[in-house]
Amino acid sequence: MKTKKKTYLLLILVVAVWGTIGYKVVSALNPELPDMEQHNFATNMDYKVATKIDTFAIKMVNRDPFLGTLMKKEAKKYIIKKKTIQWKPISYQGTIKQSQTKQQIFIVTINGNQYLLKKGQIKDSITLAFGNAKSVTMRYKNQLKSFTLKK
Repeated sequence: MKTKKKTYLLLILVVAVWGTIGYKVVSALNPELPDMEQHNFATNMDYKVATKIDTFAIKMVNRDPFLGTLMKKEAKKYIIKKKTIQWKPISYQGTIKQSQTKQQIFIVTINGNQYLLKKGQIKDSITLAFGNAKSVTMRYKNQLKSFTLKK
């Protein structure tokens, strides 16, 4: 008999919990709207809206906001001239591939002298930066220049 009483008691408790959950879900989905009051406004009343025009003026600022220094009236234009470097006569002749290391060796003629160069190697102050079978790129006085294969 004790077990039946406990079962009925737990059943009532479960139904009450689920009933509360169901009530909260239903009330959230269908909320009651508040009553709106009706206001009678006179239709013949004229409402005037006071508007004031906001004006502003832009003034020339003579002080630099970041540096705090006075700005000059005329900005000086600086023309940067690139130094033109006279390259030595260079021609790209082709490549040789070593069978053991599979490293490319490039055949380059500099000032009439033929050199076998690897990537990064320097001859006559000219560095072979990178290259492939069709062209090489050389660096001389921090400037890069490409040379194509001469046939």
